[in-house]
Amino acid sequence: MAMHHKGYDIIYADPDTLDEVRCRVCGTFCDVKRGVPTSAGFSESLAGSKRLRDVFTCPHAATEWHVLALKLVQEIERTPSKRLAELMRLDLRDLLSEHVPDDASHAPEWLG
Repeated sequence: MAMHHKGYDIIYADPDTLDEVRCRVCGTFCDVKRGVPTSAGFSESLAGSKRLRDVFTCPHAATEWHVLALKLVQEIERTPSKRLAELMRLDLRDLLSEHVPDDASHAPEWLG
């Protein structure tokens, strides 16, 4: 089972509000399950609260390369250094070019 990261490779949406979603890590179209009773966060889960949502998940989330790409994306977000962020973007570009089709118009926002 894939370990998804909310906001990156798993997106929760109100039912039928989004037609499609791309993974924020790799830019791939996400798989969707519609109208799933689910808790979308820690507090909802603790409260035992569930509501119907559409759940979009990246089909690559469990792969080793995607886990590495996610780590790069998270570090790009965290670093205050523009130079380090650019170096990590280069690594991310290389990694994604090996594993996802080249589609510059749908490249993840991290690639700048």
